[in-house]
Formats: sequence, structure tokens, C-alpha cells
Amino acid sequence: MPGEFEPHVGCWMGWPESDDSKYLWREGGEPARQAYANVAKAISQFEPLFMIANPGEPAANARKVFAESPNVTVVEIPINDGWTRDWGPSCIARDVDGKREVAGVHWDYDCYGAPGKIAQGRPAMMPNWDKDVAAGRALLTTNGLPVFEAPLHLEGGSIHSDGQGTMVVTEECLLDPSRNPHLDKAGIENILKEYLGLEKIIWLWRGMEGDTEVVNGHVDNMCCFIRPGVVALAWSDNVDDPQHEVGVRNLEILNSTTDARGRKLEVVKVHCPPPLFRTYKEAAGVDPEHITKGYCPRLPGVRMPATYINHYAANGGVVVPQFGGTAAETDRLAIETLQKAYGPDYKVVGVKSREVLLNAGNIHCITQQHVAGW
Repeated sequence: MPGEFEPHVGCWMGWPESDDSKYLWREGGEPARQAYANVAKAISQFEPLFMIANPGEPAANARKVFAESPNVTVVEIPINDGWTRDWGPSCIARDVDGKREVAGVHWDYDCYGAPGKIAQGRPAMMPNWDKDVAAGRALLTTNGLPVFEAPLHLEGGSIHSDGQGTMVVTEECLLDPSRNPHLDKAGIENILKEYLGLEKIIWLWRGMEGDTEVVNGHVDNMCCFIRPGVVALAWSDNVDDPQHEVGVRNLEILNSTTDARGRKLEVVKVHCPPPLFRTYKEAAGVDPEHITKGYCPRLPGVRMPATYINHYAANGGVVVPQFGGTAAETDRLAIETLQKAYGPDYKVVGVKSREVLLNAGNIHCITQQHVAGW
């Protein structure tokens, strides 16, 4: 599995306009669609952006939004919602006679272990995800890429690859009993290694605070590869914040291991914003029937998993969440830290993305790279 920093054909996103939208997003999803549009336009500065949209009115609305964005193409494929990282495929590649051939792994996506959570009396993200499952496969077939069906309930946000045989994950997510209760850690490792060509998997302890209920600590909120041998890690200096304890323990794990090629990892600490919480106004904007209809409760006063690790690395550019308000200073520091980490070959830009965060994700969660062959 190539690293995200390797060349892309472009980026896939999903337009959040469907029958599910009013139960997932506030105000029918309109503020979220504006945030998605801003992210898409930022990415399109660096590489082609393919916006997947439901056929009919949603696709027509998306085309109006991107009418003056020539590097954005709207593609009509039915979807439930726009978490393309998680229901989308993971590209894999192999070199044959000097050429890189690209295919894709289609995971057995079950909406963050929704059947298991429902059986356990825990909240699930949504009651139906059949369109998203099919869309993940369609992204591969419509682009002429071979499809490998993996027998694992997994989301793309729960894995991060260095492109050289090393992957980082969290125990909190992959070992959650809602995902693959029939498999132990070794069984999960074996499938990941088989389908992604891995040699070593680094298991971090937990993900971000506020990411515990439904998503269960995706690694793309906590840690990512900047390049082989270098990772960025979400960090808090506030010893009274549980996020500090999580960061310290994850740092200990990273410092005590090597990657698949025997290198010690360089860890770049990226300071988190101050804890951010969903307001009463924001919670009230979601359709009041969303809980009774089987969607994840979006309640006021709940901490959200705000982090700058959840960014997207495009061809020559990096698009980073920005939160504003009390986070203004950490917003600035994150851009500065990541610009230094990625180096002069990348331009790091920020996009306001609180509207995406309200649904417990961010920029990396709504994007998925189409890896380039040659």
C-alpha cells in the first residue's frame, strides 16, 4: 500500500447530499456541503478532484457549486454520505518490469461495526450503508482498477501506510468488539499483511478523545506518516487533559519500535487545539428524529476529536483543518509545524472545517487518494 505522499491521479470525495443528510448534519447538511466544497477547491489547486454525488438533483447542485472550479469533476454514483476515506477503497500497487500497476482493496465496510454496536446496545453511525459499500467498489471498477475483496470489517481512516511495508493502527479501533470479534490481533494482522503487502504493523494504544463512541479511535486523527521514517503525532502538553496521557503512551510505543526497514521513527509533535465541544445551537440543527431513526446521537456539550493530523496530502500540497476561535493560535502553529515537516516541495494550506468535525471527522476522513501508476 503506497504512502499518501506518493503521486496521485487525483482525489475522491463524496458530496453529502442524500436522504440521510438531515439526520447526520445540521441544517439539512448545507453548512457541511459548504465545508466540503471549500476542502475540494483547496485540494483541486494541487490535483484533480472527483466529487462523487448522488444522481439527479444532488449531482446538479454539486455541479453548480463547482461551476468555476475546472479541476473538480462531479461523478454520479449513489452514496449514503460523504465519508469517502472510510467506505472508499485502499489503493495498492506493484512494480512490474519498471511499471507501477495499481489496484484496490475493497473492505467489507459495515459502517464502523454498526451491526455489532446495535447488537450490543451501542450507538451506530446510521441504520443503512448499502450504497456506500457499493460505491467503494464502483470507484475501482469505473476507473478500470482490479478489485480485491478483503474479508475484514475496516475503514480507511483506521490505517496509515508508509509505502515501504509499515502500517500504523490503534488497538482501540481495530480490536473494538464491534468490528471483527471472530479475529484476534494476529488474525487481523495476517489479513492486513496479505492484502496490503505489509511487513510490520505498529499498534498504538488509543486515538483522539471524543472519537470513542462510534468511530473508536481512528489512527488518522492521531498519527500519520509524513514520509518513510517520519510520523506526525497529535500532542497535548496539558497534563490535566486525558489527551496528554494518550499522546505520551503512543509516543512511548513509537519511540520503542522501528519500521519494517529497521529505522527508528522520527516523531513530529503537532499540538492539538484546545478541547472543542458541540454547542447547543449546533446540536439543535440536526433533525430531532435522528436518534429514533437509528442515527448517532449528536448531543450538545460533547467533546469532538479536534486534531490537525486529520489532513490530506495531495500532489505538492497539504490541506489542513482550521478551527478558529480559541484554536486560532494552534491553527497557526499547525500550519507552521506541518510546513516544516513536509518541506519545501509542499505548500501547506488551511481550510475551516468545524462543520465536518461536528460529525466526528475531518479533512482526511472525507478524502481518498487515487494512487497513480506509471
